[in-house]
Amino acid sequence: MHRHSSGQLQTVVKWIFGGSFTFLGLLFLMIGGFQLQQGLKTNDWPAAEGRIVESKIVERKVSGSSGRRRSRGFDRKYTVHVRYSYEVNGQMFESDRLRYGNESHDSRASANDEQLLYSPGKAVQVYYDPMSPHQCVLIKGIGLSWLAMALGLMGLVIGLSMMFYMATAKTAQIR
Repeated sequence: MHRHSSGQLQTVVKWIFGGSFTFLGLLFLMIGGFQLQQGLKTNDWPAAEGRIVESKIVERKVSGSSGRRRSRGFDRKYTVHVRYSYEVNGQMFESDRLRYGNESHDSRASANDEQLLYSPGKAVQVYYDPMSPHQCVLIKGIGLSWLAMALGLMGLVIGLSMMFYMATAKTAQIR
């Protein structure tokens, strides 16, 4: 009897893993799809003159997954955060979106290089949605949106494969 309940527990755990991968895959697909759609729209947006208000590099620690582990098992990622103002049809706007599908840098030097493009006071082209001018970017295109979609697709395939395997295994047991 103990062996039977252990098998049931393993089955439940496999279904949970399969369902989790499927759920996370769908979530990443939706997020990546939205980012991809928004990023593609930016290619048709008009430009307005803007000015950088603030530019800084934000460092965050992420668990060491790239193989280059640093002290205490963490990698450092660096993201350039900018704040800028711009005017459309006589109305002033302010934003901090650099691009859709924001990208982080593996090194501070790489982040510094990007930050130099956005020093405070610098004039920049701001691409804005003509139907909703508060939606804007400094960099047109999709950024890393495709990565979220690829991860989502991979998670979805793994999750659905696990659940399909579990369902066919259960069907084979019934026969």
